[in-house]
Amino acid sequence: MSFGELIRTSRRRLNKSLLDVADALGVTVVYVSEVERGKRPPFTNERLPALAQVLELSLDELKTAAWIGRKAIEWDPATTSNKQVEALVALSRGGLSDSQLEKILEIARQKQMEIF
Repeated sequence: MSFGELIRTSRRRLNKSLLDVADALGVTVVYVSEVERGKRPPFTNERLPALAQVLELSLDELKTAAWIGRKAIEWDPATTSNKQVEALVALSRGGLSDSQLEKILEIARQKQMEIF
């Protein structure tokens, strides 16, 4: 499901109008409509927390859908350690096998479970 489809489906599930979403994000109804129809790229990361709240979605789900829609992952290097930046750069270069990636994901999942 595309970012726009996720937004539209969630909005309709909650019987929210385009205006409800637009007001929550501080944008126009036309803008929300164009994002839903894929005529504009996904909303910026700054708007995603408000969107998650109004559509009762997880922020992680929205970020993932937005990143896929933009074909780019955004992160703030100012809040990232040097080791994390090094790991992200290494991952972005590719060349890791599925088994190597699975080990990395396993560690990340364990860490996420510790947080929650």
